[in-house]
Amino acid sequence: MFRVSHPLRFAHCDPAGIAFYPRCLELCDAAVEDWTPAVLGDDRRAMHMGRGLGLPTVSLAATFATPSKLGDLLDFAVKLTRVGRSSIDLEVDVTCEDTPRFSVRLTQVLIELAGGTSQPWPAEYRQRLEMECQ
Repeated sequence: MFRVSHPLRFAHCDPAGIAFYPRCLELCDAAVEDWTPAVLGDDRRAMHMGRGLGLPTVSLAATFATPSKLGDLLDFAVKLTRVGRSSIDLEVDVTCEDTPRFSVRLTQVLIELAGGTSQPWPAEYRQRLEMECQ
């Protein structure tokens, strides 16, 4: 399981200092972007500009347990739960001082950016994903 922490900044909050849910999803996406090079070995820049590949989210469900507030340090745990031919399922559980804040379940699909069509995982990516999913 991959872990990373991000502070909840003013830009992520509504005027009352409570996390605005679209910003929570942006932070979750940032955690997944941090997960990508740790697991695949390529960051999004290398994937997009070097290989012409993208990894868009095609399905997403979020559950919010406890409000997060300005200044909280949010801990993101990213877990790979399934590897498909060209897709992956991820679970992202977010806590602050061990208290659940929100969780996101998502599916991403590997695509060729030029045509926008799904692509099977390159062998080196698949090997890394399968090792991570065990």
